Amino acid sequence: MLILLLFANPNQAATPIPTKYKAKFEQQVSKHYQRLSPHKKVIDKQFTRHKTTVQHIIKQLDAKKLPRSLVLIPMIESTFDRHAVSHAKAAGLWQLMPATAKRFGLTVSNTKDERFNIARSTDAAMQYLIFLYNKFDQDLKLTLAAYNSGEGRVQRALKRVVDKHFSALRLPNETVDYVHKFYALEKLVDLNALASSISSTHSPFAISTVSINNDVVFLKQLFETKTVINMKPIKPIITLKPLSD
Repeated sequence: MLILLLFANPNQAATPIPTKYKAKFEQQVSKHYQRLSPHKKVIDKQFTRHKTTVQHIIKQLDAKKLPRSLVLIPMIESTFDRHAVSHAKAAGLWQLMPATAKRFGLTVSNTKDERFNIARSTDAAMQYLIFLYNKFDQDLKLTLAAYNSGEGRVQRALKRVVDKHFSALRLPNETVDYVHKFYALEKLVDLNALASSISSTHSPFAISTVSINNDVVFLKQLFETKTVINMKPIKPIITLKPLSD
């Protein structure tokens, strides 16, 4: 059985950055912020377009005692395009790899791929994030790094260093950029506004179908990852049973 150790309010506290890494970390976040900030209106428009899905994800994060900022992951991963498929074969809103999707209960086959189902893939992503967040002692930076490059890679990197902090690890450049980009987006987006007016009476996925327009194409380029990480299936560190709410 997987035992979940959750903090009461994950939105209040963040893992502190050691002084010797703080300046460099903030510098890298600032670099990504400067790149994203001129396009704030386009980014906000995309969040608004998918507001119902965004609010449903926030409700799920709150219920599972996960940081609300994790709602930003689908913007970075897919710009909320549930049909997105990467060169590495990650797919859907959350860009789950086939092995990860199956590990958390999704069907991935030639005839059916539940990664493209918003509701089912979100449930699987929540389970995966709970697992990572607790495995890495509620350290959000390590959680994000593991989501991007795999828990095994981050675990091995941690074993090679004395200082168990994200900035001390040797990770792929894509993963390092991913974490910095996440924190830049967090500075840019008003999470409180995203979470406002949440109504339980709304169908969580009652959004209109959005065609691939100029905004979506542009955002995919803006958040595009430049390197494909080797994500061959790695045997899970522990065997998981389905999690219940």
